[in-house]
Amino acid sequence: MTMIRRSTFAVLVSIGSSSASGCQCADRPVFEQGEGTSSTGLETSASDGVTATAGDSSTADAAEEPVDVSRFIGVFHNENGFVPLGEEVDNPGEPTLMNLEIRADGTASMTLETCSQLLGTREYAWRWEAQPGPWLVFSPGPGEESLRFMARDDLESLRLTPVNDCDLQFEVDGDFVPYETFRPGRACWVNRCEPTWVVEIDYCEGEDSTPCD
Repeated sequence: MTMIRRSTFAVLVSIGSSSASGCQCADRPVFEQGEGTSSTGLETSASDGVTATAGDSSTADAAEEPVDVSRFIGVFHNENGFVPLGEEVDNPGEPTLMNLEIRADGTASMTLETCSQLLGTREYAWRWEAQPGPWLVFSPGPGEESLRFMARDDLESLRLTPVNDCDLQFEVDGDFVPYETFRPGRACWVNRCEPTWVVEIDYCEGEDSTPCD
């Protein structure tokens, strides 16, 4: 637990020096990517199932393998064991609030905030492609000079995958980020470290507080 806490703190110190819908997974709209259609042009299928296709480049006429991306479409927030949602707890050392939005048009974005309002909101823009696993593989989006995640820039790779029926985790340059799990729904500050030794984060008003039950 000490290593995880120090890792989170180190990442956020780096941010300071270098410059927040329920899990109705079965009810999400479904899209299908047909032949010749890129991941940025997903089309709605008659069966309302969300799929993208991954072709076999070694054989021109090989059958395409469908990749169900319905699990990824929507808005997600980060959670870690030091700041459980809906509980006012002792400040563990620069907690983060991240909200991730993944859209069916092949684009995604994320915002990141810490206790310090002076640092403002850090924003990220990505494009994504689906691969078997399932995985979403990210590349820099509009206005981005490199692939970024949290305090890290110039990444070689950034991927996202489900880890159970509800949670998603990122893999950064081949290594998972296990201390930041992303779950459905947008989160907001309830107490942004005022006073500095306490913090509380919870679902934003109107969000489902039991998205994975």
